[in-house]
Amino acid sequence: MSASIPQYFQLLRLVTQHGRFRHSGENFNQTRQESLKELQEFIPSIESHSLDSGTTNSFIAQAAFIKNSFQQKGGHLTAGQLSYIRIPKSASTSMSAALLEKVYPTLSQRKLNGVQINFLTDATLQVHLEDVSRTYFTIVRNPFSRLASVYRDFYENKDSHFIYRDYLFGILPQTLTFSEFVDRISCIPDRLKDQHIKPQHLFLQYYVKQNISVKVFKLEDPEKLNAFLKEHSLQLPHLNKSQVGYDYRQYYTPSLLKKVSALYQSDLEKFGYSLE
Repeated sequence: MSASIPQYFQLLRLVTQHGRFRHSGENFNQTRQESLKELQEFIPSIESHSLDSGTTNSFIAQAAFIKNSFQQKGGHLTAGQLSYIRIPKSASTSMSAALLEKVYPTLSQRKLNGVQINFLTDATLQVHLEDVSRTYFTIVRNPFSRLASVYRDFYENKDSHFIYRDYLFGILPQTLTFSEFVDRISCIPDRLKDQHIKPQHLFLQYYVKQNISVKVFKLEDPEKLNAFLKEHSLQLPHLNKSQVGYDYRQYYTPSLLKKVSALYQSDLEKFGYSLE
C-alpha cells in the first residue's frame, strides 16, 4: 500500500508533537564494530552496500535514513546457487546463520550471538543481482505474530538494545504500550518503516521488478521449508527463540486486529494469511 500525502503529514505531526531533535549520542557504527571485532576475517573487504555511519547528528542521521529508504535495492545472502532474501523477524537470524556457515565454513567453530550474526549478515548481504540463474527464496511470517514479536523483543525486553531510540527523531519511545506502538507506526509511510516493521512484500519488490522468481515459504509451514532446505543440505537452527512461551493473540483486541490488518493488508493477501 503506497503512502498518501496525508500520511506524510501525520508523520510530520507525530514528529513535531513527540519527536526529540537531539540525538541520544548512541553510536550505531561503534556498536557494530565492537560486535564484529573478532570476526574481521569473515567481513568482505569491500562491503556491497553502505551501512549507517553512526553519526550522532540527529538531522544528518535522519536525512541519510530517508535517502536510503527511497533507493530501490535488494538484500540477499548467497551461498553457492542459493540466495536467501532476508526479511527481519521472520526467522531471519536463524536462516542467516545457516547460510553464513555455508559462505564461511570455519564460522561453525565460533559461537556467535544474534547481534553478531545480524551484523555479519548486514556486511555480507548483496543488494544487486549478480546471477539471475540462482534459486532465490525467502521466509515470511504471519504479520500479526511478527509485529507482536517486535514489540516483545524491543519493548518488553528491557535488557536488549533498543533500536528505536533515535529512529525518526525518537517517535517510538520504549514507554509505549502495544496499542500506542500500533497507532504510531500507522502514521509512518511504508517506505520509511524500519525493516522490522516494514511490510514483508516490500522486501521482494526489487526482485519482482527484475523478473526474478522467488520461492516463498511460510514460517508456520515448517514441513515445506525444511524439505526445501534439506534438498540444499541446510537446516534451520532455532536461534533467537523466545525463552517464554506466549500466544501472540493476547496482544490484540478486536480494534487492534483491524488496525494491524489495514497496515499489512498487502502481506495478508499476497501470502495467504487472514484474521484469526
